[in-house]
Amino acid sequence: MCSTHDGRYRRSVDEALPLPFTQRLSARHRVAIDAVFALLVLVASIGGVVTEHHGGPTGVGWDIVRSLAITVACVAFVFRRRAPLVVLGVMTPAAVLLGAIGVRGPFLIVLAAAIYMVAATSDHRISLAIVGTVVGSVALGALISDGGPDWGGALSGPAVVLVGWLAGENTRARRAYARGLAERAAEREREREERVRRAAADERVRIARELHDVVAHAMSVVAVRSGVARMVLDSQPEEAREALGIIETISRRALAEMRLLVGVLRQPEEGVAELGPAPGLGDLDELVGQMGEAGLQVEMHVEGVERPLPAGVDVSAYRIVQEALTNVVRHVGPANAELWIRYRPDEVDIEVTDDGGARQAAGSAAPMLGEAGGHGLVGMRERVAIYGGELLAGPAGEGYRVLARIPTDEGEP
Repeated sequence: MCSTHDGRYRRSVDEALPLPFTQRLSARHRVAIDAVFALLVLVASIGGVVTEHHGGPTGVGWDIVRSLAITVACVAFVFRRRAPLVVLGVMTPAAVLLGAIGVRGPFLIVLAAAIYMVAATSDHRISLAIVGTVVGSVALGALISDGGPDWGGALSGPAVVLVGWLAGENTRARRAYARGLAERAAEREREREERVRRAAADERVRIARELHDVVAHAMSVVAVRSGVARMVLDSQPEEAREALGIIETISRRALAEMRLLVGVLRQPEEGVAELGPAPGLGDLDELVGQMGEAGLQVEMHVEGVERPLPAGVDVSAYRIVQEALTNVVRHVGPANAELWIRYRPDEVDIEVTDDGGARQAAGSAAPMLGEAGGHGLVGMRERVAIYGGELLAGPAGEGYRVLARIPTDEGEP
């Protein structure tokens, strides 16, 4: 919720802040500004030609050549945003010609603006090669001037061009830096979203295990007690009534837990539904009592010094016990089982064994836990694997044995 709120806050701040003037201009406005600028340069440059503020050959013919070269360059300048390299390719020969026939002044400004656009929009190596070519061409035009080498033009012309190139390089570098920041921010956002997706997927797997444990336990008790109620309904109505009461209690409890878990699944982005306290090893007495109601007599032993376990380990240990006992009820029926909880310095061991019960009486005709083909054993293995533990499950004499070892690192979240 915090990151979403911060993102919305940053977006609202960005929307509230005024954009720079150049970013508020449309493409049409920028072209119009370039056209006005080119017109002003055109008027000023041709004015200089008409008033003979230039060196080189004189005469009306030469003035027409100068005016045409200036006009071609200024008209091309208007298209510098659409095709900067083409525009520079047109303007550079015009600049060489004008330098050779003695024209300097305002015209060099549009040339610098044109090379600015090339530097701002091209790769650094390309713009470096281009600026070298243009600077050399401008200097060459001044050096082959009709009236002899124009050393002032050979220095000032390239200097003006270099100023435009440096400004363009600065703009390109700033844009590249801004793009890098944006890409890194987008990458961080993608990583954050991926973490959220992975966390959501992990949470759904966890909830699926919880749902399986809740439903399997409740349905096993319901199945056993309903069978008892059916058999004694006529002969022992009080026992049948007690069995139905147990079924009602177990069913209501399972429905309440399922409602909470489904509430989490329905609200993936609206926050976590309010859940009841997670069960732990401290709730085993109640679980053992429920199993007794289902016909499984469980003798529980605790070895070692009981201590608070990390929350995740505690609930996983409880669910493993619940699943192991539920599977005995489901696949064996009325039987006796032993439950050992052993507290080690760095782990907790859970051992559940049964005596075979109805399976033994039926000559091993009933299926065993490992043959069930369901999700119980898989769920127990997943819960143990999360903490790097070990699960052993298999026949033990006439019955079945489940042994889980779960590390209890203090750093467990």
